[in-house]
Amino acid sequence: MIGLALLLLVTQHSSYAVAGAVSAAYLVGGCFAGPVLSRLADVRGRRPVLAVSAALFALALGALASVPERPILLGFFALLAGLCTPPLTASIRAVLPALVDTEQRRSVFALESTVQELIFVLGPPITAGLAALGGPRLSVAAAGVLALVGTLGFVRDHNADAGRHTGERPATGRVLRSPGVPGVMAAGTALVAAFAAETVGVVALVSGRHASSDSAFTLACVSVGSLCGGLIYGSRRHHRAELRHLLLFVATGLAVVLLAPDRLVLTVLLFCWGFTIAPALSRLFERLSSLSPPGATTEAFGWMGSGLTAGNAIGSALGGILVTVSGGRAAIAAAVGATLVAALVSEPWPVFSRRSLKDADVCVDVAS
Repeated sequence: MIGLALLLLVTQHSSYAVAGAVSAAYLVGGCFAGPVLSRLADVRGRRPVLAVSAALFALALGALASVPERPILLGFFALLAGLCTPPLTASIRAVLPALVDTEQRRSVFALESTVQELIFVLGPPITAGLAALGGPRLSVAAAGVLALVGTLGFVRDHNADAGRHTGERPATGRVLRSPGVPGVMAAGTALVAAFAAETVGVVALVSGRHASSDSAFTLACVSVGSLCGGLIYGSRRHHRAELRHLLLFVATGLAVVLLAPDRLVLTVLLFCWGFTIAPALSRLFERLSSLSPPGATTEAFGWMGSGLTAGNAIGSALGGILVTVSGGRAAIAAAVGATLVAALVSEPWPVFSRRSLKDADVCVDVAS
């Protein structure tokens, strides 16, 4: 809700450039706060960190909805809100594996990814409806209230600290040097960059030179397809596809989208492509959970959240440049490339592993 609410609020009296700067301030604050507050949740407990940060977050958004519409004030309180963003998503993803058996982890992360799609489907129309009733300030304030209520609801649950390790913890940032974690982090960043570039490209293909609300329906079809794909993937008891395979499915489906001759076919292909998204994201988060060292799972998802935010910013900027220079299909083609990069770095490929072992055997034979 907040991204659209900020856009509606700022553009009432300022330009899109100012709205972009205010939104960037909010995202920068969230990037810095994510790992720090998630680490604090691992050390001090999730309940107190979530409760305090959610209260401060709601106050910051309340101030943002109340101050005069001067760019410097809006940017300051947007940055403050970002810095106070409660690490709720990271906490939920750290709790989920502790609530189910090992065999059910992929299914529960698939369910979580599916619920995420509902957020993207419901958030924008709720924001627009509130803005129509009481203006953008009401949308901003309502987002703060919802965040506070939702976070406190999670805090009250007796499972809020489930799976939290109380023993010795790795040093701050050490989780980034754990085996396999950097590859998963890089894959997540590249994948979200691809999603952001794809979004810009689709909007350009549907709307032309000037973005229009007509593209909202086409983009919503992607979320609906992802929701269906997540439900199907989560309902299966056995999953043979690894993360790299699922990312290749995402890249292949997106490459097919490039062949769409008109808007109707484009919408159908995007809906079908959406089936690949939730399974890939759920496997990404499940793998990060399994690779994270004990006592740093929340911090790991906090770092991942910052990586996803950075990927969103990079993909949006790259997509905008490519659309301006070469059109919407160029942005989608770049998204295909970013997804292939994600598949390449996400986890070791057997062909490379076998080659490394063969080279090692040759070295041993030569040495002997």
